[in-house]
Amino acid sequence: MKSFYPYYIIVSVLAALCLVLTGSPAFAQERLLVKPHIQVDWQSDSNFHKAENAEKSVYTYTVKPGINLGYTTGKTLMSLDYSFQRFMYDDQDENMPGQLDADEFDYTAHNAAFRFQSQVSQRVLLGLDNTFIKTRDPASADANDNSVDRYKYTLNRFSPGVNYKFGDKFSLGVKYTNLYTDYSDDGPGQGEDSVENRGGLTWLYRFSPKTSFDLNYQLWERDYDKNSVDYTSSQVMVNARHQINYLTFGAGVGYHNREFDRTVPSGDIDQFVWKVSVLGQNPPDARTVPKSSIYLSFGSNLNDSGTGDTYFTSTRLDARLTYLVMEKINCIMSGYYQNSDYETSSREDDRWLVSLGADYLINRFFTVGLSGGLEERDSNQAGKSFDNEYVMLKAKFNYDLGSK
Repeated sequence: MKSFYPYYIIVSVLAALCLVLTGSPAFAQERLLVKPHIQVDWQSDSNFHKAENAEKSVYTYTVKPGINLGYTTGKTLMSLDYSFQRFMYDDQDENMPGQLDADEFDYTAHNAAFRFQSQVSQRVLLGLDNTFIKTRDPASADANDNSVDRYKYTLNRFSPGVNYKFGDKFSLGVKYTNLYTDYSDDGPGQGEDSVENRGGLTWLYRFSPKTSFDLNYQLWERDYDKNSVDYTSSQVMVNARHQINYLTFGAGVGYHNREFDRTVPSGDIDQFVWKVSVLGQNPPDARTVPKSSIYLSFGSNLNDSGTGDTYFTSTRLDARLTYLVMEKINCIMSGYYQNSDYETSSREDDRWLVSLGADYLINRFFTVGLSGGLEERDSNQAGKSFDNEYVMLKAKFNYDLGSK
């Protein structure tokens, strides 16, 4: 499968520059942002391979330099956040039969996020996003992933869109997304390359400044490079949002239909999908670390990336709470719970993670942190359960070179 990553990045930048020149003739209120940053981490895992009966302790050392660039005017926003991260692993225990040395997984990750928006008229807002990732983290390929594999892959998500306001209360958004996933080694059991093309339509009604409703429809196709069966999915959801003081509550319900190009063990899949959420911080306009914040999300849907035709219904809870003590210590509690109910077998997994930590804000540029947690997966299929305890130390330097 041919790689199109450079093509998308070039198209994104050129399209943004053209819109800047043609859609924003007045450069009043322009502002330039330049923020280099670097983070250094150390982590200890008690079960690096996340195995059921062959636990091995491994230390992980990472160095992550990067830069955040931004440019805004009265009508235009353009930003690029890029970093690379070197992962180095060090065994603390002897290998069990069949295990590899941890340093066989050493690699350099890349993460680049480009964003562009332009208010080309009073009613029309144009946008373009491009995200490029190189990683071994399976969660980057699918938000509902249940894998523990460390296969290296690159992912590029290219998303242009337009939003049209009909008045103070109604607006219509149209968005296209191309998602390209390319595994470095796509041999047997090593992941499979795929291309996803997705179109989305959102009709928004603002009932009041604090209450809104929307109808969202998405249609997408996922084409695999080898043996996995291609599919077409369509999903419609009705969503509501309401703000109370510093908190925004959301709720949505809908229907998801997935049809495969050939017969698969699960057959075509139809199911109701839903999601509820709470999001907020105090104060709501904090430009640095807020005094407190909350994020809760609970919902159910299908996983999208089904290499080997392994699809499941994911019922997932995500949570993150923060509280700033003495203006210097940011206490953080986060975690998730996910039930994965597989369509092609009787397998069912309960997986959860809980983490506690604190960041010490030495000054506005330098932060050090300590966190620890426990991750566990309980499966009714032999060999799929595991638990892992981890501790992490980190130091981050984030400097503003003189935004203006």
